[in-house]
Amino acid sequence: MFRKIVVFGCAVVLTGCVTQEQIKKINASARPATASEKALIVSAARDYLIDPYSVRDAEISDVRTLLDTGYLAVCVKANSKNRMGGYTGRTATSVRFKDGKIVGALQDAPGCYMPEVKYYSFPELEALRNL
Repeated sequence: MFRKIVVFGCAVVLTGCVTQEQIKKINASARPATASEKALIVSAARDYLIDPYSVRDAEISDVRTLLDTGYLAVCVKANSKNRMGGYTGRTATSVRFKDGKIVGALQDAPGCYMPEVKYYSFPELEALRNL
C-alpha cells in the first residue's frame, strides 16, 4: 500500500514539471506584447486590483507561447495599494491569453521569476493613475 502511495505521489509531482528543452522552446517564442494585449491587461487590472489607480513601477515581459496549448503568457510586475491603503510591494503576475482574450492570471507565478524573463517599462498600466 505504501508503495502505491509513493508512486502516485511521484506521478502527481512530476506532472507539473517542464524540461529544459521545453523551457528553451518557450523562451524562443518570446515577442513584444502588442498594443491590444497591453490594452486587455490594463482593462483587466481595473477589475483585478484593489486600487488600480495607485499602480506604480509597472513592467511587462515579452509574450511567450506555452508549448502546443495555444495559450500565450506574459508577466506583469507592479506595485499597488491594498485594502488598508498601503503599497504591497512589487509582485509578478502571469497573465494568460487565448484567442485574444485573457483566460487567467496567477500571482507570483514561478515562470515570472526566471532569469531569462526580461522586463520593460509598462507606462500604459501606470497611466491608470491619471484617470
